[in-house]
Amino acid sequence: MSQSFSSPQLHDIHAGADWVSAPVSSRSCFGDDVWHLDIHVAGRRPDQNRLAWDALLPNGSRLTDPHHAVLLRAAKQYLWSMMVDPPEGQNRSSPSTLYSQGRLLRTLIGWMVSDGLTSFRMLDPPTVERLTAWLRTRSGKSAGRTLRPITIGCYLSIIVGMYRQRAKLEDSPLIDPFPGEAAFEVAGLTSATKGAIPFIPDSIAVDLLSKALVWVEAYSANIIAASDLRSQVITSARENHLSRDVTKRLVGQAMQHASIAGPDGRLLVEPRAINKCALHLADACFVLIAGFVGMRVSEILSMQVGAVEYHPIGETRLDQAYIVARLFKTADHPHGRLERWIAPTPVVRAVRCLEQIYAPLRVLSGFRELFLVKNAMHNKIMPLTNANITQRINLFAAYVGVPHHQGVPWPLSPHQFRKTFARFVARRDRSQLLALSDHFKHMSVAMTARGYVGSDFDLHELVDQEGRSETALALDHLLTSDRLGGRMGERIVARNATFRGRAGDQLRRDYVAFVLAETDLRIHGCDYGWCVFQAELARCGGETAPNEAIRSPSVCVGCPNFTADGRHIEYWRDRRQRNVALWDRASPLTRATLAKAIEECDRVLAGISEGQDEQQAK
Repeated sequence: MSQSFSSPQLHDIHAGADWVSAPVSSRSCFGDDVWHLDIHVAGRRPDQNRLAWDALLPNGSRLTDPHHAVLLRAAKQYLWSMMVDPPEGQNRSSPSTLYSQGRLLRTLIGWMVSDGLTSFRMLDPPTVERLTAWLRTRSGKSAGRTLRPITIGCYLSIIVGMYRQRAKLEDSPLIDPFPGEAAFEVAGLTSATKGAIPFIPDSIAVDLLSKALVWVEAYSANIIAASDLRSQVITSARENHLSRDVTKRLVGQAMQHASIAGPDGRLLVEPRAINKCALHLADACFVLIAGFVGMRVSEILSMQVGAVEYHPIGETRLDQAYIVARLFKTADHPHGRLERWIAPTPVVRAVRCLEQIYAPLRVLSGFRELFLVKNAMHNKIMPLTNANITQRINLFAAYVGVPHHQGVPWPLSPHQFRKTFARFVARRDRSQLLALSDHFKHMSVAMTARGYVGSDFDLHELVDQEGRSETALALDHLLTSDRLGGRMGERIVARNATFRGRAGDQLRRDYVAFVLAETDLRIHGCDYGWCVFQAELARCGGETAPNEAIRSPSVCVGCPNFTADGRHIEYWRDRRQRNVALWDRASPLTRATLAKAIEECDRVLAGISEGQDEQQAK
C-alpha cells in the first residue's frame, strides 16, 4: 500500500469523514465511477489496473444508473471497509484485491438486478442458494466448462464478508448465508476439485529446456546480428530521409550481402523471418530463466537492463552471478522490492540476449524492461504481459517440436516452471530445501559469509505437494506389484495380496490416503529404485531423507528400505552388462569387485523376475 494511506488518515476516515471522498489510490476516490488503482506488478495489462463501475448489466442498464445507486454504493462501501477496517485477524485489502473483488461484485450485482433484488439486505439464505445454483451454471474460462468450485467460493466469500462487516455498512446481508459452513465448502471445493497447477512432465521439461538452451547458446549470435544490421540500415535511412520503398530495398540488399543463417539454415533476409526468430529467441530466454531459476512470472517480467550483478561468495575470491528483479509478493511497497536470485551461466547468457535483441525498442520507447513487445495494431511498444508470455511459450514449444503428452500438446503456463524447479530439488536432494527457500524468498544473499536462511511457505507447499504426490504414486504402484526387487520389495510382496486387483482398489486408495494423512512416510525415487525411507534402518545414514552423498546402488541393495520394480529393469540390466564386459580383461582383485556388483544386479533382477537371462550370460 502506498504512503498516501497512512494509519492516521485511515483512522480519521473511519472516525466519521465521508468515505466516498476517501482515496482509493493516488488518483481516484471511492466515489469515482472509475478507479485507477496503484497496482505496479509487472506483467499486468493496463486495463487490469483500472476498475470501471459503469458496467453493462444483463437488462441493458448501467451499474452507474441512478436506480442502481443503493447496490453500487453498498459494493464500494464494502470494499472501503475491507481496506480500512477488515474483520479481526484479516489483512487489509491490497489494490490488487480491490480490483479482483470489484469485478466479482459487478457480476453479483448483475445477477441481483436480473433477480429483482434492489439491495444486499435481500440476500437471505434461500436467495443465496439460488445464486449458488446460478453460479454453478456459468461458463468458465475453458470452452465447454462451468466455473470451478474455487471461483464460486470467491463469489460466495464476498457475501460472507459483507455479512461479517454488516455493522460497518449501510447495506449488507442481515442473515448468515451459510451458518456452520465455510463459503468454499458450500462451493464444493475439495483437494480433488481445487485444481492445483501441475508441474511439467519430465520428458517435456527436459526437451523444452534443452531446445531453449540451443537457441540461446547456438542461434542467438546470428539472430542478434541480423536484427542489429536491419536496425542500423533502417536508422541510417531515416536519418537521410529516404522513402519506405528505398529503405526496404536497402535492408534487403544488406541482409543478402551479410548472408546470416537462421536456426533452420536459411538466410535471414525477410523482416518477417528476422522478427519471428527474435521473438522465439526471447521466448527461449524466458523458458531458461523460469526453468533454471524458478522465479515468478511477475519477477521475471520486472527485470530491466543491467539485471545481472556479481557478488563474492563468502570470503572466497570467486564471484557468483545474480539476477536483480522485483519481488511483489509479500512486499509492502506497491512497486515491490528489489531482490537477487542466483543465476547459472545459461541464464546470464539469456539476460544478455534480451538486453541486445530489444535494444532498438528501448531506444524508441524509453522502457528499460528486458521483455518488450510491439503492438502492430496500435504501433506501440509496451512491456510484455502475463497473457502474452503464456501464449508465446506454447507457440515456441510447438515451433521447436516439443513432444506431446498423451497424444496432445501440454498446455504450458509460467507458474508450472516454478513448480517444476521445486520438484527437481524435492526429488534430488531434500537437504537443500532451506537453501532453496532462501533462493525463492530472498531475505538475503545466499551462499555468503552471513548465510541467512529464509523461509518461503509457498515453496515448502510446492515441495511438500510434490513429495506427497510422488509418495502416493509410488505406494500405489508398489502395493499392486507381485514382483519387486530389494529387501523392502520382498516384505511388500509378502503382505500386499489384499491390495492387488480390482477387489483391492478401494482398500488400496484408503490405505494410501491414510499413510499421507496420518504418517510422515515418504518414498524417494531415483533412477535405479525406490527408498521407502525409515531413518532407523537407512544404511546411508540419512536422518530425514536418503543421504545423497552416500546413497548408491551398492549401498541401497543391502538396505532394508530399498525396492525396485519393472521400471528399473533397464538400469540393472545395463549395470550388469557393463560389469560382465570388463570380466575377461580384469585382474583377480578387480574380478572380486565385479563379481559383487554382478551378484547385486542378479539379486535385484531376480526379485523382478527378470534375472534368468542375465544369469545365463555370465
